[in-house]
This record gives sequence, C-alpha cells and structure tokens, in this order.
Amino acid sequence: MADERPDLARQVDAAQSILASPAAAEARRLERALAETNRAVARAMARLDPGAGAGALDVAGGAAIFAGVGSPLTQGLAMGLAGPVAAADLDAMEAHLCPRGPTSTQLELCPFADPSLSALVAERGYRVHEWQLVWVRAVPSEPLPPPPAELAVRRVRPGEEDVYFRVVLAGFLESEEVPPEAIALLRPTAFAERFELYLTLLGDEPIGGAALSWADGVAFVNGSGVRPAFRRRGAQGALIRARLDRARELGCELASSTTLPGTASRRNMERHGFHVAYPKVLMLRDAPAAGAART
Repeated sequence: MADERPDLARQVDAAQSILASPAAAEARRLERALAETNRAVARAMARLDPGAGAGALDVAGGAAIFAGVGSPLTQGLAMGLAGPVAAADLDAMEAHLCPRGPTSTQLELCPFADPSLSALVAERGYRVHEWQLVWVRAVPSEPLPPPPAELAVRRVRPGEEDVYFRVVLAGFLESEEVPPEAIALLRPTAFAERFELYLTLLGDEPIGGAALSWADGVAFVNGSGVRPAFRRRGAQGALIRARLDRARELGCELASSTTLPGTASRRNMERHGFHVAYPKVLMLRDAPAAGAART
C-alpha cells in the first residue's frame, strides 16, 4: 500500500492539473495569438525606425517583444505555455528587452504557464505590477446593432493616426493634455499588419477610438478610450460592436479583450457577451539602482 500512495497522488495531481484542461488549451491559443499581434507591432516599428532596434525573440514557447524603451508593448508574452522554462530562457528574454543596458523588465504571467516560470520570476525579484482580466466570446454570426443615431464609427484614414492616438490617450490619461512622447510610443500600431484603428465621431468631433488586431482566428478588441467629456453616450459599446462585426467579416472565431478589474471597460465587456476566461498578472522587475549588480 505504501508504494501505491505516491502513484495515486500523482494520478490525482495529473487529473486535477489545470495545465491539461480545456481552459488551458484556450488560454494557450489566446496568449499565442496575442503574442503574434505584438510581433507585428515590433516589425512595424522596425520599418518606421530601423535604428530603434525593435524586434521579437521566440523564447520559452512565447515571445519577448522589444518595441522601444518605455513602451508598454516591450515585454515577455505567452512564455511557459509549452512546458518548463529554464533560467537561460529568462536570461534571453531580459537581454532582448534591455538592449541598451539594465532597465525595468516586464512580462505577462498566465495562470496556465508552467510553474517553473513563476518560480524563476520570484527568484529574480519580479513583483506583481498589475492584475488583468482576459475576456472571450464567440464572434457573433449576425450583424450587431448600429451605434446611436448621433454617433458614427469608422476606420481611421491615412493621416489621422495622431488624431486617433490623442483621442484614445485622452481617455487613458483622463486629460486632453496628451504628451507627444506617449503618441510616439504607440504610433507603430497604426502601421502594423493585421491591425485596424477605429474612431467614434459625434458629428465631426472624434470622441473615442479603439484598435482591432487578429491572428490565428482570434480578434483582439483592445486599446479603447473615450475622451472624458464625451462619455456615457454609447461610444464604447459602438466601438465594440463595430469591431465584432469586422471580426466576423475577417472569419475570426473568437474575440478577446483584456481589462483591469472593476472598470467601466469590464462592464462593457459583460454587456456585449464576453465572459472572463482567466486572470493574469503583469510582473515587473524594477531597474537596478545605479551601481547595483543584477542577479
């Protein structure tokens, strides 16, 4: 009997392992598709600014995306979803994300990643920087209701890219004062493959914007922002419905988004048929103090 107990314990652990569940398979698909859309942004940045050193490195089953120092897109994605992660993998990710020397480093940690990844980031002093909720729904098979009569939603036209970023960032920053450097960090998304940008207009006034990107049959409805003075007019919902309609046209099967817990964006996701697939965390390793050694 004593010899059987360890075998039984292993069988129970294997049966209950979330890494072998259908939810884990869906998470792998979503996270890998998201990494692919971010690779496209890095390629766009490399075309726009060859001297920036932008690029993507395949590592630990995911990708390390360098889209410039300080960019929110510079991070590790979908790592640990293909099996154990070694210290050398994390070394490679950190070197790719910090090509000009030590700086802060971040990666998204999915609950379905191999436990070796969470152990490694703990050893290296990473901390939880932000909790996120990943939402998903099937792409609707029929057209959704149009925007309210006073609103219009359309694709961003060539030359309107900075208008779009000012509108979206005004929503994120809760201010009409948008720093030019913030626009510069996000500008490559306007020129990435399989990315589309949308504006909501009240008459001729741009009041909101959002992005659509897609890979592997998954459409991502992220990056939405509405200027503070123009909220509660239905702009967010109109942007969601327009992008879901476009996802159907593109032949996507799933739509996904990421929000912070307890926000208005979360409520909009629920209203439009999304459900929480899983939470994940953005892990951050702070830049070392001057003269400090990295471990």
